[in-house]
Amino acid sequence: MNAHRNIVIHAIFAFVCVWMVGCGGCNPEPVPLDMEPLMGKETGGTAVRITGEKFDMKNGVTVTFGGKTGTDVSVPSKTEVTVMTPPGEAGQTVDVVITNNGKPDVPVPLTQKFTYTDATPPTVSSTDPADATVFSEYENSLNVRDNLSVTFSEPIDANSVTIDVAVAKTEDSMSEPSEPTLSGTVSGEGNSVTFTSDMPMRAGRMYTATVSGATDLAGNALENPYSFSFSVTSPEPVDRYVVKEEDIEEANGEAALKHIAARPEIYDDAEKWTRLVAGNQDDYIFNRNKLSVGQRLWVKRGPAWGDK
Repeated sequence: MNAHRNIVIHAIFAFVCVWMVGCGGCNPEPVPLDMEPLMGKETGGTAVRITGEKFDMKNGVTVTFGGKTGTDVSVPSKTEVTVMTPPGEAGQTVDVVITNNGKPDVPVPLTQKFTYTDATPPTVSSTDPADATVFSEYENSLNVRDNLSVTFSEPIDANSVTIDVAVAKTEDSMSEPSEPTLSGTVSGEGNSVTFTSDMPMRAGRMYTATVSGATDLAGNALENPYSFSFSVTSPEPVDRYVVKEEDIEEANGEAALKHIAARPEIYDDAEKWTRLVAGNQDDYIFNRNKLSVGQRLWVKRGPAWGDK
């Protein structure tokens, strides 16, 4: 009886050994055949579906992207796996490897690779002029500069950039701006754009530029508008002025005198051109219609001339 029982036990043991050595006890390698999508944002979190055969429903699977483990892995069937991608580097194409978690755990690479796309919006890295810049030295008070530039953290589509420039008077200015905003055009390439104004920027003004709409080459837009300001101080008023070529290059006479009177160092008011006529014709034979380059003009000031 005991001999018979031992024979049965040995037979069962032998069968189990054979079963374990054979396919009955092994964990087959997964057979991934397809993956979609093949790209996703660098921040991770892209839902990827892998189809194929022999995925381990009991023990689950591990999926890596460029050596980083994916999250929220699900094995709804032996032919399907879903996984969320881990973060990566924009522009990087990585290997995707799937492993059945049961023993032996054999990593199997997919034939397709996964590419990380740019998901980071551009930012403003610098401006010219820099924020809070104060210009106090310049050659021409009516034409200090005619442009400003903005540099971004990455290449952008220059056509997507909007730059609005508000104009205000400085504390030392004798006049208000004729227009509250400065019109102009935006151009550029790479990571930098330039705003070129239709009218020159002048002394006695504060300019506040607001940048918006900038989109990088992957379609990511600047998250929030960016503003910066700079100002140009007014020059000290003068009591005499030497006519320059730029004063008469477009027209002589009244037009030239208005151009001179509008200078911040003169009267900062084109309509006070008549004071230049009165103040100079009293002292010499003054021909208001024939100003010449190098001609000296008196700039009259004080209560007698209507100043407070």
